[in-house]
Amino acid sequence: MVRRIWQWLKSLWEKFLGLFSQPQTNPSETQPLSQSLPPLTDTDYDFLFGQLLEGIAQGWYSERVKNFFDDLGERGKPELWEEWLKRFGERLLASPKPNDELAQRMVRFAHLTRSLPSLQSLGNLANNIGSELLSRDDSGAIWEYDGPDAGVSPPPQPSLTENQENEALENLVVKLQENPNLLATVAQQLGIQTSDPRVVIQAMVSQLGVGVENQQQSAEQSSEIFAQLGLEQAKAGDLAGAVDSWESALALKPNYHQVWYNRGKALVQLERWEEAIASHDKALEIKSDDYLAWNNRAEALGKLGRWEEALSSCDKALEINSGYYLAWYNKANFLVSLENLTEAVNCYDKALEIKPNFYDGWNEKGNVLRDLGLMEEANKSWERAREIKSE
Repeated sequence: MVRRIWQWLKSLWEKFLGLFSQPQTNPSETQPLSQSLPPLTDTDYDFLFGQLLEGIAQGWYSERVKNFFDDLGERGKPELWEEWLKRFGERLLASPKPNDELAQRMVRFAHLTRSLPSLQSLGNLANNIGSELLSRDDSGAIWEYDGPDAGVSPPPQPSLTENQENEALENLVVKLQENPNLLATVAQQLGIQTSDPRVVIQAMVSQLGVGVENQQQSAEQSSEIFAQLGLEQAKAGDLAGAVDSWESALALKPNYHQVWYNRGKALVQLERWEEAIASHDKALEIKSDDYLAWNNRAEALGKLGRWEEALSSCDKALEINSGYYLAWYNKANFLVSLENLTEAVNCYDKALEIKPNFYDGWNEKGNVLRDLGLMEEANKSWERAREIKSE
């Protein structure tokens, strides 16, 4: 129920679906495709890939992903999908839209293919595209996708008492009051004209056909409301407000991985380094293979001058995802701080292999080459940086 409420707030999935043109039939409702059917068009691939990623977001595991391709018969051959995915990736990367949710799902797909030899190459390609989408914003403002943690099975949360339920409702009212733009957006989506947050909340519930007096929210449902509210605040630039909302979510659901990650990311941007490290540590206790959390943790450690620890965090990120260019770049910077210049150049090169048009990478590499006395190579690196900046 909560997920349906927040569909009005976010519309992120519609942004993703806008890339696609859906055919009239739903392949999931047909029998497995036979060899006699014509090849898939790019529109068919687009739609099927959207179905695949939606299934993964709902909790599919590796075997279910393999069955998805097996059910397509000849049209599920990984080499055919790789050819399409290269074209699809070019379209995505040429678009100015952030597509963070799509990118997160592509990276999650890549993780699931690690145990599927026939799909590993396709997964690696999806991982490279997803990582590039996530990290092409050099500010690093990457928030976790919304919704329950996939693959994480926390213990069931108890239902709220009447007092807790009232308190949670009052907190939501206050947060909507404090964010009039968000309140106005929700009211518009609901088709009502009001600035009263209680009226908006009532309308949310009424559209679902559930009376407030019969609403028995669990702690997990209430936590998700605050998690999504924080996500909206973060995207609107209200990082301090987002941290406050996420702390409300964590008070109700202490093992909410995505919220610990998002809180840590916001704290990095707020330059609250020690708190950021602690928040990412909590996220990694729950989900140890979150390479974004390892990288963010490294950034915070670096700001505190804890270079060796920062390097260790970067190495963990790269062990999980060697195609994440920001981790290579950060590692290079930490090596420079430790005066290991030759190895730093190698790491800059790794980052630039993945993201050739990365201005900061070329510029910093030039600085290090200068310090090594390699002026000819330094000038070439700076020249490439200037070309990128002029573009």
